[in-house]
Amino acid sequence: MPLSGVDFDALRSFVLVAEKQSFQKAALALGISPAALSRRVQRLEAALGARLLERTTRHLALSVAGRLFLPKAAQITADLAGAVEQLAKISRAEASQLTLACLPSMTHHLLPRIMRDFRTKFPEIHLRVNECGASAVVQAVRDGSAEFGFTFRVGPDSDLAFELIVTDPYCLALPPGHPLTRKREVKWRELKQQRLITAGQQSGNMRLLEQALRGVDWRPETAYEIDHLTTSVGMVTAGLGIAVLPRSSLPPAGSPAMETRPLVEPEVSRALGIYRRRGHKLPRIGQQLLMTVRRTAGVLATEDPIK
Repeated sequence: MPLSGVDFDALRSFVLVAEKQSFQKAALALGISPAALSRRVQRLEAALGARLLERTTRHLALSVAGRLFLPKAAQITADLAGAVEQLAKISRAEASQLTLACLPSMTHHLLPRIMRDFRTKFPEIHLRVNECGASAVVQAVRDGSAEFGFTFRVGPDSDLAFELIVTDPYCLALPPGHPLTRKREVKWRELKQQRLITAGQQSGNMRLLEQALRGVDWRPETAYEIDHLTTSVGMVTAGLGIAVLPRSSLPPAGSPAMETRPLVEPEVSRALGIYRRRGHKLPRIGQQLLMTVRRTAGVLATEDPIK
């Protein structure tokens, strides 16, 4: 049976006429004329090949077919209206929240600074932050589970766009009183005789360092191997060793339990930025967050990375 005349408006019109027992009242509820309503019902009857209403100038009643069809039509219109409302709620919820994937080391200073500035202008927006490693951050953006990914550049990717926020230099974190604190800066090769707290070989930061320091004889004895750079901070403050850390992962300046020194010959840094899907149209709040990131990048570019 062809169903070209069976649409939501026709079904809803029939259900309202049956419920109100009046074309006039149903037309008023729908905001259309009685003549337009009558045409809708006639179109539905023609598509179904059955008369649904028995009508005269003074009387309106359901036909046998109409009585059989009404419960189904009412259920269909109610289900569709409910589904539309549910989708509208989901859309409203999506429009009021953003999911961000982020390196744990970026949650100390950089991301909170961006979130604070964004929150000042958009306090009603809910921000969800998923902390994970660099590869997982990129994958979260690629598969759509996060709108943005905050991490260091991991290489070219045809599916993703990367925008630089700040260049993040690596430095040396030491407990107070360590012999290297007597130096204003430390050369990489001077680490050779030290006990180092370091991330494993699968760490994105370690791979970056290995590539940048190829040809430099710097690798010391590993005292402790950890999964996340942020773990190193507590271990250094406990006096368990020294650690090579990006500046953004360090606690606020002035901490009495830790000192930092620039690492030189060569100077090594990572490019911290934001990943998003290439060609994906951002929602309005996503565009606003991206503008906030760009403003923050402009401010950070004027600041001294090592203090």
